[in-house]
Amino acid sequence: MVKYTVIVMHPRTFILLFGTAMLVTLGAAASAAVITVSPDHVNPGDTITVTVQGLADESALRMSWEVYIDEPGPDFLWNVEGLSFPINLENASFRITNQNTVTNKVTLENEVPNYDTRELTHSGNSVDGTWTFFHGNDFINGTWPVIRNEGTVEEGKTNVLSLVEWYGVKRANPEIPEQENGGPDDFVMQFSFSGFENGRVKFTIQVNGTDVLNDEVTVGSPVSRTGTLYLKSSPPAAMVYVDGVYYGLTPRKVTGVSPGIRTVKMTKDGYSDYVEQVMVTTSGIKMVMATLSPATGSIRVSSVPAHADVYLDSVLVGTTPMTVTGVSPGAHTLALKKDGYQDYTTSVTITDGETLRMPNIFLVRSNLPPHPGMTYGNWAGGGFTPRINPDAILERVNARFDKVRF
Repeated sequence: MVKYTVIVMHPRTFILLFGTAMLVTLGAAASAAVITVSPDHVNPGDTITVTVQGLADESALRMSWEVYIDEPGPDFLWNVEGLSFPINLENASFRITNQNTVTNKVTLENEVPNYDTRELTHSGNSVDGTWTFFHGNDFINGTWPVIRNEGTVEEGKTNVLSLVEWYGVKRANPEIPEQENGGPDDFVMQFSFSGFENGRVKFTIQVNGTDVLNDEVTVGSPVSRTGTLYLKSSPPAAMVYVDGVYYGLTPRKVTGVSPGIRTVKMTKDGYSDYVEQVMVTTSGIKMVMATLSPATGSIRVSSVPAHADVYLDSVLVGTTPMTVTGVSPGAHTLALKKDGYQDYTTSVTITDGETLRMPNIFLVRSNLPPHPGMTYGNWAGGGFTPRINPDAILERVNARFDKVRF
């Protein structure tokens, strides 16, 4: 099932968005929304129908989709026609990346009720076959008479892949007083693809930060030119994501991957994330083997005077000034020791990837002669501070005064 949606944005300029299909849990209040798309196979120009039920206001939607054009020739083009988007998404952003291209041009035209017609055109040349455009801080609403992505293809390439990601929160548009909310919770959208004969569109969606959909619609009769990824990790049972889509635990074979540059991520509790960009081709299987590193942080520590021994959890790790690396997340005991000075001890808490920078630690001499009315604390807040005891000072003054009385 698949939904396809498009959007553009305000004189702040605007956005293009495309949609998806699924059964999904939406909204901060965890209200259920059902979104379906039919059919799962179309010819160019055929209508795709998207039915949405229960999409509540304040739902945060992040949509990713990719348009794969098979055998485009020297030029590529895809259009979305007939799209009307009856809800409003605020704080919206849009990103598009074309692969295997030389020149690129995106054209969007948006008509919003009780608002002006908005237009956006952006073009540019690819670098090493890749071109990216980003637009943010806008809204998504209304009808879209023009949504077009076009350009020229790298010599020798047999496909073009367009990766699109957009984000927004369903709520009323403050710039349109007539809007009292983000639009209906239930609605239907109909639109079509044109401009290419054969390809496919793959859709994924996140709702409130949770991956909820991975689906695909076929356009025409493309030749099967997908690739395969085989993903392993040490230790195993790491969660696998390809271009932000969850595929299960390692070891994992992922088939039907569109050719191009894909982002692979593997995550496991207690270990740092592994992220790699890999080139997927239609020939053979691309293997990715990840050795996961235990999640660690570091502690930057210095002292006055310097060259004090540093102990972490009673283990000598070096002398000041130094950075203690490879520290596991959690609570630890840090101690400084130096001949002729009082030991310094404190507790620290480390999180994954954090560098904790301790304030300069001033060590107190162990043989510091006592002074009447003064005590010396082991203070690490930027210097040690003597504390005055008025009663002790007064007692000593009176004792001396008694000795000289007549």
